[in-house]
Amino acid sequence: MDQSKAIAKAVTSIIQREPVHIQFSKDSKLVLKRISPLLLIYRIPAEGKDQMISNLAKSETCSLVGKESDLDFTAVVTPIIRQMIDEFGACQLIEIWQDKEMESDVSIYISQKSALTIAQKFIKDFKTNEQQMALSIAIKKDTKSPSPPGTQPVINPLAEEFKQLLYAGIAIKPHYLDENSGKAYPLILRNYRDVLTKSLRKSFLEFVRLYTSLKVSQFRMLSTTELQPLVLEIDQELALESQKFDFLLLVSPLNAREAWIQFKKDKFLKTPKFRYRPMPVDPELVKRNLYNLRIEDIDDPTIAYLFRDKRKELDAMMTMLIDRGNEGFLHGSLQVFGNVNDHLLETARAILMVYEHSEDKPVAPKNMINATEFAKLAKEELHYLRQQMPALETGVRIRDDITGIMVNRGVLNISKDYQIEASRAIALIQHEVGTHIVTYFNGKAQPFKLFSLGVPGYEQLQEGLAVFSEYMVNELSGDRLRIIAARVVAVHHMLAGHNFSDTFFLLVDRYHFTEEISFHICTRVYRGGGFTKDALYLKGLMSIITYIREGRDLSPLLIGKIREDYIPIVEELTQRGLLNNPILKPRYLAEPYLHNLDRIKSGDNIFNLSNH
Repeated sequence: MDQSKAIAKAVTSIIQREPVHIQFSKDSKLVLKRISPLLLIYRIPAEGKDQMISNLAKSETCSLVGKESDLDFTAVVTPIIRQMIDEFGACQLIEIWQDKEMESDVSIYISQKSALTIAQKFIKDFKTNEQQMALSIAIKKDTKSPSPPGTQPVINPLAEEFKQLLYAGIAIKPHYLDENSGKAYPLILRNYRDVLTKSLRKSFLEFVRLYTSLKVSQFRMLSTTELQPLVLEIDQELALESQKFDFLLLVSPLNAREAWIQFKKDKFLKTPKFRYRPMPVDPELVKRNLYNLRIEDIDDPTIAYLFRDKRKELDAMMTMLIDRGNEGFLHGSLQVFGNVNDHLLETARAILMVYEHSEDKPVAPKNMINATEFAKLAKEELHYLRQQMPALETGVRIRDDITGIMVNRGVLNISKDYQIEASRAIALIQHEVGTHIVTYFNGKAQPFKLFSLGVPGYEQLQEGLAVFSEYMVNELSGDRLRIIAARVVAVHHMLAGHNFSDTFFLLVDRYHFTEEISFHICTRVYRGGGFTKDALYLKGLMSIITYIREGRDLSPLLIGKIREDYIPIVEELTQRGLLNNPILKPRYLAEPYLHNLDRIKSGDNIFNLSNH
């Protein structure tokens, strides 16, 4: 495109607040992803492009990258800066370059007193974000306009029309490059880019607040709302690989009922032999497909982190499936679902003591409902959700190849032999439908499939929220808390090296569970070769209680299948317009149940949550 026409197009896009991409030549490009008063410049030197700096520039909302042999930088930058000042009252121009000879690892060059506050903010956030590489950073107060050695400034900030321009330069010592070959160390390069990106955005927010008419509550809103085609492609591929298998089904025994009968015949002394479903995938091929995904080519550090995190989890799950039935499975389980720490174990033991006499009370005849009756209640709850989301496509299935109940990709599956106390039905409906199905479909309404499939480690928050829903509808019993606590004790006992029968007798003799309940707890814990996931129910519930006491809103937890430390990421992507607010709201977060939240806020803890 003719340079003058390209400049006119860029100016028009700023006035109209419309994104624009202008390719001046093969190596020279202006990108305005979201119109904001910032322009990041990288002049590619004669010796070649620095990949880290080039990627850093591309990850920002407004950037100009190119060669001076192809592009008149001053001619392009001047009208753009002029228009940004007209639109926003001020503008920030940052040029970034590589400098192998400087003493500090990162140097910020400024020539205006007004730029000092912004530079100091950058340094503060840089030191906060940069924890691993121990990089040094310094401010260089220069009387000249900041620019790379041997070059002329792209603009004169002393000109009358640029009084509202804040001009800075950032020089970087390339420790991410091998001194001999000049090739990049990929992980170090990624860390550099991520730290610099976060620091740039936060210091830009400070500039916006101090100098412009733009009202922005958080720096994340200044990030791009535009996604690379590669992002959607990788999200689709990750979803495709995730949906080739159902992990929980593959590690759930097919013969639990028969194993219980045989275990009784063996006087509870022989470890049951469990059978599992045939593997529908080749885990090695799945791993290969996962690592063929070009996540390293994604410009946006936040989204790249999401995808790397999910790939790592899927890789670990594939290893667990390869090791299903042997001791390697347990090592993978610890990696994916974690261990039992001392605080969690002591809390579980305390719960078992607090409610230890509950089973000694006279037991009234139990009113039981079967699978068909429970399915009817579940369908009624789905009708409640369809009033909020008419397009909700799900159902309830009664099956003969599972034990108990489980939600699988938004569908509730019930064993044909399933029975439950009528008094527990409402709680379980909120657990399975009000939590697992609600978060699945809220996640499915997001642009990223990741949020319905589950981010890595989502199980703790998900199961904690599900148990909390039982409390909210006044149906979290002492016996239910005991079972959740017993799972933690059983996982810990298993990790200490005890076999199935040892843990079974611990639950029967010390904690007075029935033989059948003890068997089912042990089956869940020992399946596959050792499964630590069941410790997450109590751990997650404790985290939810802490979360509520801190006065935080439960709504972000329902946006999909996320974990608690993903909340800042969810907030960032929501503010950038890349995630939607939750559509479905479960019944337990509406009247007449909301007063139970006040009980938590006023001091109720894990030991007095039981409603009866």
